[in-house]
Amino acid sequence: MFVLIGGMVVVVAAMVIRLAAFGSPESPELVPVSAAEFVLPAGAEAVALGRGPGEVLILTRDKAGAETLRVFDAADGTEKSATPFRRE
Repeated sequence: MFVLIGGMVVVVAAMVIRLAAFGSPESPELVPVSAAEFVLPAGAEAVALGRGPGEVLILTRDKAGAETLRVFDAADGTEKSATPFRRE
């Protein structure tokens, strides 16, 4: 019985610690985007968005159907890199 109670306490404590770290202000996911805009090339449409520490990732598709993963700076909106994206 004591082992069962001890195990439950450990599981609950681990969950509380993990959830508290997820909502902490130091978490990169909670840092606001301060860029006023992100400029995509003409004819490109945004398909998906993502976040990284200090950056915004946008998957774009052009009129021909080619997809590109673009990385933008979250502070000023400048494009850092563009990588062709292919699905198999």
